[in-house]
Amino acid sequence: MKYFDQRSQLMLELGVPAEALSRIQSYIDLLWKSNEELNLISRKMTYEELIDNHLIDCLLPLKFFPKDAIEVADFGSGGGLPGVLYAIIFTKVKYHLFEKSPKKQEFLQSCRSIAPNLQVNGDIPLDLKNIDLVTARAFKPVDVILDMSRNYYKNNGSYFLLKARLEKIQEETDLAKKKFKDLDQNIQVVKLHSPILEVERNLVLINTTTK
Repeated sequence: MKYFDQRSQLMLELGVPAEALSRIQSYIDLLWKSNEELNLISRKMTYEELIDNHLIDCLLPLKFFPKDAIEVADFGSGGGLPGVLYAIIFTKVKYHLFEKSPKKQEFLQSCRSIAPNLQVNGDIPLDLKNIDLVTARAFKPVDVILDMSRNYYKNNGSYFLLKARLEKIQEETDLAKKKFKDLDQNIQVVKLHSPILEVERNLVLINTTTK
């Protein structure tokens, strides 16, 4: 669609490799088409809003993505933002998507034709093995994410969490610090700026920059 082309230069500026653009468009078009049946994103959303509110949103922190990550887990993958998107961009990363809904799992499986480095799973296991990084967006509060991957956190786990309001992040991290006493020294909140929307966006990095 033409609107994707209009935003392609911005995508490049945010760090998307030029060779990934066509596959990202294929994924976004598949997401848009599948949403009519599966309700992966709000059905009230326009195609333009999908690009600006979701796709571009996920690209804002791209420069902070650890270059040395080999295997990554995405919690609550839903329609694949950011999991599928990042798998398309980082082709050498093995991306494990975790999604409870069988229908959404089926959609994510269909994305493997675009990003073959994806692996689709159901429930998040108590022990995450050989994972270098956990990503999540619009999933659960920080304290819950750490709690459900407690063993991974204790074994020098790294997290890359896309969040919105700083006030809400503060509430979540205050709760998390009660359960994880060393969190203060392991957490960093990075303010993100959207060049097209007046929105508050932040990236929560845990351990990623302190290892």
